[in-house]
Amino acid sequence: MKKKPSLEERIGRAEADLFQSLGAEVDESFLELATTAVRVRLLSHGSGPPLVLLHGVSLSAPAWAPVFNMLPGRRLLAVDLPGHGLSGPACYRRGHVREHARALIDDILDALQIDNAPVVGHSLGGMFALWYAASAAGRISRLVAIGEPAVALHGVRVRMPLSLLTVRGLGTIVLRSPSPRPVYRALLAQGLGRAEVAGAPDSLIDALRLSARRPENARTVSSLMHAIDHFRWPRTESVLTGPELAAIETPTMFIWGTDAPYLTAERALPAVGQIPTATLHEVPGGHGPWLVDAKRSADLIEHHLTAYDPKTRSQSAERALSN
Repeated sequence: MKKKPSLEERIGRAEADLFQSLGAEVDESFLELATTAVRVRLLSHGSGPPLVLLHGVSLSAPAWAPVFNMLPGRRLLAVDLPGHGLSGPACYRRGHVREHARALIDDILDALQIDNAPVVGHSLGGMFALWYAASAAGRISRLVAIGEPAVALHGVRVRMPLSLLTVRGLGTIVLRSPSPRPVYRALLAQGLGRAEVAGAPDSLIDALRLSARRPENARTVSSLMHAIDHFRWPRTESVLTGPELAAIETPTMFIWGTDAPYLTAERALPAVGQIPTATLHEVPGGHGPWLVDAKRSADLIEHHLTAYDPKTRSQSAERALSN
């Protein structure tokens, strides 16, 4: 009798199909992180100056695959955050998530033997990077936050289905529940955006839905969501204050979806405008606009990494509308 493939093997097959369909050559390795004591997976693509990619909550590093071939001349380093993809778990506690995020980014850069690097972060990854930059740590040389950066900015509302993940016990059950591909697509569309999910290949959907079902991933994500959020609103300690935003010296770009589900660009501008070097570009899409128009998002990222003059500072955010 043929042995049934493990969950990890099924994830690997879905990811291999995804990379093959995009013509992307991807190397997999694992980093042993010293301070946070987590083993995280790294997906590497291309060569050149490093660019670190941090995904959003309940996603994983392969979610960046659509932009892999659109940022040539760079070594893309996509990390599975703790308790996501094939990385080891973490147990998050209220009041300690920011501390963990700062140590995690230092750990990742240390393990990669990189003094500093630009970072692109989606949702949770963007929040971690903004928290890090606000702490006056100087190892993020440029920062791109694509999609609302989780609950880092004032005004965010936690919506379904993410609200379910904030409830102790319930979040783990929801994440681990076997969901056929159509059901998972429908749930993901609520959290990420209809256009994002409509264009996503089945191989990416499978990689994400299978990863969410790993027991250690479900427990990690559930503990994280409870630690940073109430059912409908972020916990106070998750949101960056005005002085913290003003202290961010890292050149920062926000790429915002026109149909952003958790915080509109209009409502985000007062907070974004407090970051001295920030710009905000609004593009078609919801919470994951690079999945709607990978080329447009990659072009904006490349522009920010190469064309920004650190001597030119603005006291308010620039808003660039791209329709």
